[in-house]
This record gives sequence, C-alpha cells and structure tokens, in this order.
Amino acid sequence: MGNQLQLLHRRRKIRVNGFVIDARHITLAKWIFQTYPETTDNVKVQNQDLRNTYMNLLCETIAILYHTPLGYLTEAELSKVSKDSYDLTQAGFKLEWLQSKLDKVSLEKKTSEERIVELKLEVKKLVMTVTDLNCERKREKKKLKKQPTWIHAG
Repeated sequence: MGNQLQLLHRRRKIRVNGFVIDARHITLAKWIFQTYPETTDNVKVQNQDLRNTYMNLLCETIAILYHTPLGYLTEAELSKVSKDSYDLTQAGFKLEWLQSKLDKVSLEKKTSEERIVELKLEVKKLVMTVTDLNCERKREKKKLKKQPTWIHAG
C-alpha cells in the first residue's frame, strides 16, 4: 500500500471515493461527491483504469462549464462537453445536473451572442444617424456664414 501511495504521489494522482484522479482535480472531485453524491452510484465500468479516466474526464468537463467565461467558450468546446457528457452518462454516471448546466450555459452564450449582434446593428444605425446629423449641422453652419441674398452691396 505504501508503494502504491508513493506511486500515486509521484504521478500527482489522488484517490477519492475509489477513483484515482489528477491532483489538480481534487477540489472538484470532492465538490462532486459532496454536492451530487449519486453521480457515480450506477457506474457500470468495472475496469479501474477506465473508471479513473471517466472521472478525470468528468472533472475536466465540469471545469470547462463552471470556470470558463462565456466569451471564451467555443461551439466546438460546448459540442465536446455535450459528447463527453453523453459518454459519461452511457457509462452510468448520473449527470442530470451537468446536462442542466450545459443547457443553461449554451442558452446564455447563444442569447449573449444574439444580443451582441443586435447591439452592433443598433450602433451602426446610430452612427449613420449621427453622420447624417453632422452633415445637416454643417449645412446649417454654412447658411449662417453665407451673406444673405436680401442684402445688396451698393
């Protein structure tokens, strides 16, 4: 057991609830088991290495969804998160909570991107209006500088 723990420590791996995970995921893994303890209750995979791989994938997926600002999430990343979530569910992980988060993040990103497009169009219209108003203002200034036609030099 001591050699196994040393080996885990050397590779920067930690054992949490029967899964060996990357040490960088320790806080996340503990959060999963505290917040959603049922997550791994029905995992069908018997091969320990594969179980560990799945758990590390789950941690990476959560890190992307919970810690990446919307503006930095690409469609490719969201698609990968969706696929990974599906794969994890097929392996027996209970991830309704993660799917809910994915749906929420996807909707927020789409809504924000659509709003940005709307705002860009509004700004474009306003710039055109300002340009038109500036032209009109310049025409009026010219009128003020022009000598009136009713005054004749004699």
